[in-house]
Amino acid sequence: MEAEHIPEEIVANILRRLPPKSLIRCAAVSKSWRDLIFTPSFISLHLRHSPSFLLLQLCNERSHPNPSFAAVRYSLRHDDPFLSDSGSTLLLPPTALYREFSVVGVCHGLVCITAGHHCHNLVICNPSLRRYVSLPRPRHYRSLYTAAVAFSFDPLTQDYKVVRLSCMVDDERYGLSVPTVEVYSLATGFWRTLTGATPVCSLACVGKDSPHGFVDRVVHWGAQRRQGDYGWYRFVLSFDFVHEVFGEVLLPECLAYGPEDGVMVIGGREELSVYSIGAGFPSCCEIWVMKEYGVVESWNKVFSFTLKGFCLEVPAWGISVSNVTSPPVALCIRKSGEVLMLIDETGKGNLYSLDIERKRFAELGIGGEGYTWYLYSGYYAESLVLLNKVSGLVSY
Repeated sequence: MEAEHIPEEIVANILRRLPPKSLIRCAAVSKSWRDLIFTPSFISLHLRHSPSFLLLQLCNERSHPNPSFAAVRYSLRHDDPFLSDSGSTLLLPPTALYREFSVVGVCHGLVCITAGHHCHNLVICNPSLRRYVSLPRPRHYRSLYTAAVAFSFDPLTQDYKVVRLSCMVDDERYGLSVPTVEVYSLATGFWRTLTGATPVCSLACVGKDSPHGFVDRVVHWGAQRRQGDYGWYRFVLSFDFVHEVFGEVLLPECLAYGPEDGVMVIGGREELSVYSIGAGFPSCCEIWVMKEYGVVESWNKVFSFTLKGFCLEVPAWGISVSNVTSPPVALCIRKSGEVLMLIDETGKGNLYSLDIERKRFAELGIGGEGYTWYLYSGYYAESLVLLNKVSGLVSY
């Protein structure tokens, strides 16, 4: 039977199983195949059936005299108990292969990368197709400020968006001013400034550059604002990518008004989860989960441990890790519910998996000498997104 006589639904069912590189070659076989592969419906079908991997951004800072230029490796891991190596690494544009750059979001096979405290250099790329778009530079401010970005998809307009928050950090306005908010649209290729109501706040220092928690296309950050001369009020700042509006999610009082160094949102699960690092000595770190979104009474503390001197302890589990030089960092919550954590053991960054339900805390054997910096960026799956976009694309 000739290819032209095979029903289109059968052809689509066969082609959806192929990786993007093979599909590009198939598009050259016949016009009918090309027309099928380039349709939005087939691109969506292919994405739904693509296997996903856990993306880890790793950097050995000791591999270069200047840590800012240390090489970065984007490792794709199987989401099994030991995060076994898939044997594949993500091929990003050459400009993103140094420590200065960080992956800030992954969505539908697209990866958003940025650099610096101001997030001026931004790229959206599809590593499967080896194509990327450099975003126009957003606004710059003369006063001292920091910026954070998030990346997601708007199903209402079928558009990919980047939101950038710029928070002033000078002494007079720190925690007392309204952040400036800009939204980039991949469909239009332009930034625009949002003029709606934005809460007065600054993003919490802890976890500001970590992956953000999403609940139904709503992104969340740990945030704070000053109350009185010395006090801080902590909460979770939310942004709805569809309606482009901000909101506040209340924290339990012990976190909202407590002596924590900061509260960060942990990404990776449907329920909103936060990780708090206590100030003082010894330091107490806790994980909280919101069982019913928006209901402050539904916050539930699910885990806590104490850092005494250089020893990390969980007495109830009989866990003790020595030579820990700083509070652990919660990177993400995996699909299994386990929390991926980074622990600095005398300058050696090691990854651990925390299984709260089964009361297990296991070292994964990833990291070690020189690996002092990680960033979990999300679950990644190969896709054909950007295949039918022409304007502004660069191949690499």
